[in-house]
Amino acid sequence: MIEPLAPSDSGAVAYARFAQARSCPVLAVVDPSGRPVGLIERNDFLTRLASQYGRAVYGPRPVVQMMTIDPIIVEADMRSGDFAEQALKDAPDALLKGFIITERGRYLGVGAVIDLLRAAIVERANITRDLSELTATLRDSNAELDRQRRLAETVIEHIPALITVRSESTGRRLMINSAGLSMLDAKIDNASRAAGIDLVLSAEGGRRINQLETFAAQAQPLRPHDFVMEHGGDELHGDRRKGQKTLRVTRVPMALADGERLSVTLAEDVTEMRLAASRIEQLAHFDTLTGLANRAHLNARIEAMLSAAREPNAAHEYEVALLAIDLDRFKWVNDTLGHDAGDLVLREVARRLTAELRAQDMPARLGGDEFAVAIAGAKAAAIAETIASRLVEQLGLPYVLGEKMIYLGASIGIATFPADACDLVELMKCADLALYKAKADGKNTWRRFSASLRAGLDRRSLLESELRLAMQRGQFLVHLQPIFHFGCNAVSGFEALMRWHHPEFGSIPPATFIPMAEEIGLIDKMGCWVLHEACRIAATLPEHLTMAVNISAVQFRLPSLASDVARVLERWGLPPERLELEITESVLIGDEAQALRAMKELQALGVRIALDDFGTGYASFSYLQKFPFDRIKIDRLFTQGILDNRSSMAIVSALAILAEKMDMRITAEGVETQAQLDAVRRLGCTEAQGYLIGRPGDDVWAHLPQDLV
Repeated sequence: MIEPLAPSDSGAVAYARFAQARSCPVLAVVDPSGRPVGLIERNDFLTRLASQYGRAVYGPRPVVQMMTIDPIIVEADMRSGDFAEQALKDAPDALLKGFIITERGRYLGVGAVIDLLRAAIVERANITRDLSELTATLRDSNAELDRQRRLAETVIEHIPALITVRSESTGRRLMINSAGLSMLDAKIDNASRAAGIDLVLSAEGGRRINQLETFAAQAQPLRPHDFVMEHGGDELHGDRRKGQKTLRVTRVPMALADGERLSVTLAEDVTEMRLAASRIEQLAHFDTLTGLANRAHLNARIEAMLSAAREPNAAHEYEVALLAIDLDRFKWVNDTLGHDAGDLVLREVARRLTAELRAQDMPARLGGDEFAVAIAGAKAAAIAETIASRLVEQLGLPYVLGEKMIYLGASIGIATFPADACDLVELMKCADLALYKAKADGKNTWRRFSASLRAGLDRRSLLESELRLAMQRGQFLVHLQPIFHFGCNAVSGFEALMRWHHPEFGSIPPATFIPMAEEIGLIDKMGCWVLHEACRIAATLPEHLTMAVNISAVQFRLPSLASDVARVLERWGLPPERLELEITESVLIGDEAQALRAMKELQALGVRIALDDFGTGYASFSYLQKFPFDRIKIDRLFTQGILDNRSSMAIVSALAILAEKMDMRITAEGVETQAQLDAVRRLGCTEAQGYLIGRPGDDVWAHLPQDLV
């Protein structure tokens, strides 16, 4: 680095130093304070010192005489364009020289003016381009803003809600959208809409909107409130007035940048949403078929009743009573007449139920044919008994279904708080137990809960659990009951009857476990087992003996019934003509075409079909014409009365003649005395079955009297 020379230094010294720095094109000269005062350019200096003459002339001179006296000094923060403009104006000839760059008087370096001009030109070009681009950007931004504004206006106009804007300072309405006007059937002048301030509404429309805005102003901001508005007349329509709407109203305060405060009112039509919510509420708490409360709603109501009964200030005789109601023989309606008929019966039961109750009582449908009634108040237990008596009477009256008239009846169990139970769960258990007692006592009656019934409830629950395991534990047996043929005066076959022998409880009668199996869905699995076991046993008996097996309604309706029976026969090597399937009237009702197809498929295999319990239904005679039965079995009801009831005798005689004409065999069930046996023989029956012939047993063939074999 070469130290700067003072202005007073001689030219010889300057030359000597400048000569040492061959790569330095410019020599800066500063004053004693360090301020740059000028430049010595190498080209100019060397020209002057090109010869001895030049040395002699310039060498002795001070440096200041050898340099530019007024150098161009540029502050570092000066824009190149500004400097170039100033230089061209003040000293154009200086642009060919260099300049000194300083920062608040401190030397930073040197530069060429021509380079600065070049930079200024580039800078100006960049500025011009930037301005052009900025202009284009602003133009595009304005177009986008305009598009967004139009889009916002369109959206606001078509939002399915009323939107109004008012100035809080002037009270003037500044905006209202078309969708909202349409929602309220309000009219507005289009020219006034264009003005955007003085809106001209129809008188009725203005009244509605003012009413709505007033309601919104009184409500808490930003918190929706329902507002019911009626228009279009006062005609009653269901539970709502014609033209009535429910609006969800929200007020939103706003403040503009200029300080103006606005009040925005939003009103959304939620009529359908409220109706949907009401329907959902209805579905959640009420039975859709009958309109009665469902189980969940009943439980909530009983809990409320129990809470009221537990209050310290409750009356001493305040009680809660629960009636558990179950229809008798309703399954028969569904199985024989179909579910549509069953639904009609359930609706009629709900109507009769409601008609016999007080306004404060709570009827409910728990599911299927199960109903309940909750009663609360003073002496509720006594009131429940009175109501139960009336319900047994009313629900036992005939039900008319088209041209049919059926009789069902109802069994009712009653339990009360606090006498029988202390909470909801216990109350329901006790009512169910009383209901089981009513059914066990012959049905179509009511029973009160008693402590002695609790053991019975525990036994039933235990039996249900044991029944589910009985098959895999091998507790089921098939007992055979012989069928006596009058023509050959000997046993012609057997009927397979299912029995349950429990290792702890002993023999459990079919009347106990068969209905239970139907309730818990085991009857079809059990029926399949009986079919296999009966065919297995039949294959071990003499070839002239037949085997009859009962088939449930669900089994009979299976599309695979014929193929299933064929596999069972093949499995045990039993000829089809030795198997007879017994069905009841309930199997045939509902889909007669399907029943007829199933019967023909079975008979095509060689299997015979018998109609069991004939005479206890409501359309049995027509079935004899529609379906090709091989045998008719007369119900024991007619056999038991054949000696002292002329009607029973006439019916048996007529059926025997009819069966003979239609080439069917006829069997009299329930024969228990010799006189009954002689009577059914005399009246034309071909076969007889009953305790006189033989009781069901697991080895009845070995114990039959030889004169019957």
